[in-house]
Amino acid sequence: MSKQNVSGMPSKTAQKPRSFLALDEATFRLGDRLVFEKTNWRFNRGEQWAIVGANGSGKSLLADGLRGRLPLVQGELRYYFRPPENLSHEEAIGHVAFEDRKSELHGAVVQSRWSSFEEEAALSVRDFLSYDRVMDVNPFEIDSRHGPARRLFEKRLRRAIGLFQIGNFLTHSLLSLSNGERQRVQLARALAQPLRLLILDEPYVGLDRATREYFHRVLEHLLKTNLRVLLITTRVEDLPRHITHLLCVEDCRVVAAGSRSALEFAGSREPGVRGRVAKPARGVDPRLPIRNRRYSRLKVCATSQKAAERANLVEIHNVTVRYGNTVVLERVNWTVREGESWALLGPNGSGKTTLLSLIQGDHPQAYVNEVMVFGRRRGTGESVWELKKHIGWVSPELQLHFDDTVSVFEVVVSGFQDTIGVFQAPSRRQAAAARSWLRHFDLLEWAQLPLFSLSAGLQRMTLLARALVKKPRLLILDEPCQGLDREHRELIIRNVDEQIRGGAVTAIFVTHRPEEIPTSIKKVLRLPRKW
Repeated sequence: MSKQNVSGMPSKTAQKPRSFLALDEATFRLGDRLVFEKTNWRFNRGEQWAIVGANGSGKSLLADGLRGRLPLVQGELRYYFRPPENLSHEEAIGHVAFEDRKSELHGAVVQSRWSSFEEEAALSVRDFLSYDRVMDVNPFEIDSRHGPARRLFEKRLRRAIGLFQIGNFLTHSLLSLSNGERQRVQLARALAQPLRLLILDEPYVGLDRATREYFHRVLEHLLKTNLRVLLITTRVEDLPRHITHLLCVEDCRVVAAGSRSALEFAGSREPGVRGRVAKPARGVDPRLPIRNRRYSRLKVCATSQKAAERANLVEIHNVTVRYGNTVVLERVNWTVREGESWALLGPNGSGKTTLLSLIQGDHPQAYVNEVMVFGRRRGTGESVWELKKHIGWVSPELQLHFDDTVSVFEVVVSGFQDTIGVFQAPSRRQAAAARSWLRHFDLLEWAQLPLFSLSAGLQRMTLLARALVKKPRLLILDEPCQGLDREHRELIIRNVDEQIRGGAVTAIFVTHRPEEIPTSIKKVLRLPRKW
């Protein structure tokens, strides 16, 4: 007899979910190490997955394995989708991550971003998004198949340009874009390709609040299409509501997988499950609360008599930066006094990083504006390097410029010369100072390891040690918490707070997330949106 349902009618046989991708007892190899040993996971059609975990947990490594970038030494990786014509399954999987930009720098110096505004030969956004460059077409290849493929590519590209609202800077050079603008260009580039799966590794990094909210809507639109999207993040709170399933990763192994509602419910009751989503970093007090203050209401305090007696570290008077008809900064006035730390806020493209580059002397227009640093006006014969030795700098972009082989110790020591790498042996005093800061940040045991063998959180702590090793008067922190999990964000914030409160340094702190601003910072400069 057939089984009966409550209405008395025969029930339909439950259909087995159709798979899209699966790992069966899969083990990958990273160098001489086995990772994700005997992993089982099934990504079914109709499900929307995200990989979550702390920095260094192996989220990005698993993504590399799924797209054929790590050797599979045991078990099976099965693709249940049909790739586009003339492409392999692996080529039908796209990937967007902040770290991907490292391969595109080609040894460019950090300052090249600003010089690229002036260079006619600099790669434009339009060129970066061209069919030949995206699809890696051999210019000497003669193949009729490119005709139809090119037309479909152009159609997808036009849709992506509109979706991510990047049409207004197609003619700009790629290096000149802000981090948020560059992120949108990379996402548009991925959507122009004939993909079946798009892996987005920390897609919200560098985006302001309004852009994050808009991107949420874009993602929710994409999740409803035939294109599968796999998100990777350290911030579960950033996930769109349409994400239905979570794959929790820790120590290069899957520790939990299932429906989002079930795992979030379990995480609210069982500390063990919650810990799988955000594993405490080394040396962090897990009781340290995250601040949630409304910095939008902060007022710049009136200057007291005591403050007026402090030295002016930075003086910017009526500064304007423009390129042709494009105005990046307009009539900006700002004074940073010693002992008065600031938060620098503003949406993507408002000119925050441009303003910082004027202070550091990296921007060519610093010398045609009235910019004074440590009492010296830019362009009056001062030595750039003499001023730089009093400025410490931390940014996610900075670490992309380091060579893959540079060690953690060498990165910290390079702070004395403000170089990307070490080109002369450090003195005994400098080596001792570097080891002291590594010990202070609990990094000494990794001193001889390559920088990029560490998690993103420890890489950022290394850059903070590099900035502080020369005891700078001014510390510039451009999105220092970008891409970090909760525990590493707290570690960065707590150490910056410690330096400011102790009077060791005056800081300028840039972020798109006001809750990250250290409590010791009381002043805010907010730049307006330019588009």
